[in-house]
Amino acid sequence: MTASVFKGLTKGSAAPAMLLRAGIVAVNFAVMLGLAALLGLADFGRLAVIWGLALVFSSIIAAGAPLLLLQALSDGGRLTGRALAQHVIVYPLVLVAIGLIALPALFATLPWVPIFVAAFGIHLVSCLASIMRALGSVHVSMALRDAGPQLALGMGAILAMGHSNVLEITAVVLAVVAGLAAIWCWRQPAWPTIIHRSGRAARMPFGLWGTSVLGMALAQVDIIIGGAFLTDGQTGLYALLRRITNLVALPVSVATWVTSVPVAAAHGKGDRARLAHASANGSRIALIPGLVLCAVALAGLATTQLPGLRVWGAEGDLVFLILLAGALVQVGFAATFTVATLCGLAHFAAIARLGSIIAYLGLVGLIPVFSPVTNAAAYAMAMALGSVGLWVIVLRRLGIDTSFFALITARTASWRPS
Repeated sequence: MTASVFKGLTKGSAAPAMLLRAGIVAVNFAVMLGLAALLGLADFGRLAVIWGLALVFSSIIAAGAPLLLLQALSDGGRLTGRALAQHVIVYPLVLVAIGLIALPALFATLPWVPIFVAAFGIHLVSCLASIMRALGSVHVSMALRDAGPQLALGMGAILAMGHSNVLEITAVVLAVVAGLAAIWCWRQPAWPTIIHRSGRAARMPFGLWGTSVLGMALAQVDIIIGGAFLTDGQTGLYALLRRITNLVALPVSVATWVTSVPVAAAHGKGDRARLAHASANGSRIALIPGLVLCAVALAGLATTQLPGLRVWGAEGDLVFLILLAGALVQVGFAATFTVATLCGLAHFAAIARLGSIIAYLGLVGLIPVFSPVTNAAAYAMAMALGSVGLWVIVLRRLGIDTSFFALITARTASWRPS
């Protein structure tokens, strides 16, 4: 069944986008490995923390603008130039100013100016990627949104040449990229059709804003909190190991992208059988490649135990295994977030993300001795709680099993004698 799913995808326009998604992940992974090798684990750990803060604050100052633009400008929609400027520039700069006034008084040791400058650059690139998507650029816009900031960070680290102003140089690189993207958008023939005085003035999308902030915060919270309690070297190793184990969860994003349309279509028609089938396809697409990647990761870990190839100690091995288990949980419940988001349960999906963050912070608060191992355990447990909790809600509200259990049940049923 999985082979037939992927065979069908390769016959359509999905294959280039899937290959691009895999390439983007490979590029981002290579950049992080290169940064760790270039800077050393201690400096890489410090950079991982402040970069994580820049990513989180980019979603905060954006006020939902990238998703708003994608929503408002699609399917023939248009905005006024004033509304575009407000959501892309004015509102974010106001929030940057508020942040620069308030946060240094609370956390004086952090470099807030570089963090917010980089955050604003990430925000601009994300907004322009949404506009490019609305103008018809599917692949370039995806690459700009998902790989642009990470590549800019890599270039910033190289151009900094060992100095501490990596984020400032990264922001300059992001500004150049954003400028080129803006010129491309302005020169498109379709530009006047989406940005026009007859367009509408969109309101600030608080729901989209909250969802994007929670998603970004959940992706970075363990690295940021870890950076506050661990040494720079420990934080660097932890961030590196999490990047490696995140590769196991790569099929989750592929499954989400592939099944979004059939899930939404089945829900729109009220076809429960098709919805269950689309959900099962998502689980299948994520599970089998995820298990293969997990086996590769374990083989790689076994290789590092050989004489002369030892990269980290026993603590690093344990952190790797815990984070790998957490990634497998995400793979096992791959279809849950997609179904919840597209089938009228988006608020529960947001609550699940918030619950995972609160659970992580609560577990960290209960830990008597904070270490990379306990940090990994708290994060993996919190992610699992959020995934399982949302799965239970979807199962009860929609009657659809969005976990890998559905595949086992279907296989067991097919084996029963008639």
